[in-house]
Amino acid sequence: MKTSYIKSNSVIILLTLLSVAGFIIVENTMTYVKQKHYNEKMEAAVRTKNAIDYLKNYRMKNVLFVDDLNDPNETGIVGQKYSQITTENSPLPIKLSTTNPNFAALAVQLLKDADVKEGDKIAVCMSGSFPALNIAVLSALEVLKVNPIVIISVSSSSWGANDPEFTFPDMIHILKGASVFKTIEFKYASIGGMQDLGMSLSKTGRSMIIDAIERNGLVLIDKGDLQSNISERMKIIDAYSNGKPLKAFINVGGGIASLGTAKNGEQIPSGLTKNMKLNKFPDKTGCIYEMAKRDVPIINFLNLEKMMKDYKLPVNPVPLPEIGEGELYTVYQYNLKIVIGITAVLLLSIALFVYIDRKKHQTGNDIISDEIQI
Repeated sequence: MKTSYIKSNSVIILLTLLSVAGFIIVENTMTYVKQKHYNEKMEAAVRTKNAIDYLKNYRMKNVLFVDDLNDPNETGIVGQKYSQITTENSPLPIKLSTTNPNFAALAVQLLKDADVKEGDKIAVCMSGSFPALNIAVLSALEVLKVNPIVIISVSSSSWGANDPEFTFPDMIHILKGASVFKTIEFKYASIGGMQDLGMSLSKTGRSMIIDAIERNGLVLIDKGDLQSNISERMKIIDAYSNGKPLKAFINVGGGIASLGTAKNGEQIPSGLTKNMKLNKFPDKTGCIYEMAKRDVPIINFLNLEKMMKDYKLPVNPVPLPEIGEGELYTVYQYNLKIVIGITAVLLLSIALFVYIDRKKHQTGNDIISDEIQI
């Protein structure tokens, strides 16, 4: 069988050159594009940094130095390895990672992803283990003008807010006095630790926490056992919401009354879960479990290594990243108009060359090669 084809090496070369030129143009016109809620993220991160700096300056009036070995960025908000209100050992790098003010941008992102809007009611349970992260979350809530009820378990793992004279309620009291937090109210706190009663602490340590709760004007949650403390939290939350569904529940840290049990803490996903499945809970207890039963979206700031990986936040950065740095704020994107334009040019070029080749073939002006195909 005899067939004919047009030799079009010049056409192929020309199309190749056009394609390469288009590729170069597209790659060199990529730009950084602001992510959604950029302004709110920036404002929350700035507020977080200002709050941490204020606490550092406040504390430096009475403390002569910052431990620059264990707090290399000299934030002043990293605690001690051990103290009388320390519940357990915890890795220092994770605590240092959370001093990054850009965690506030992550809090904004997760709240927006949960469809939380201005004036919405949410509940927040946080421990003293991640004071900088607590401040980042509270800053996001303040910027977004969300209406939260906040319950604090005061004790802390190592490197957190575990100075008996500088607990997280003390930090909040200082920041409220400086009008860093203007709208968020803080009324309730528990000892925290084992059984939410500080069972792993000495009597002196428990007394120090109760003193901190009282001197900061908070109401102590202490009903004698963990389940009763969980129930009391839920009563407080229900009274606050007037029985209406909350828009979200936030957990920060490993507070046992919030998680229910340590096993739950290992299984509950980090980040936002809009429809938490009850089979995620090995033990059917804890504030998060009660919220999951009500289909309340849950934002969980725990298992932070995964969160940092997912949202491109650095682990233990020295120095701390600049505010506004990272994919939470901007993303490197192709210029869609240019991509469409280049694609259109290439398609039109191909169509034009096909048309010209056909015209030549019809008029007999083309160069024909014959091959015998079997």
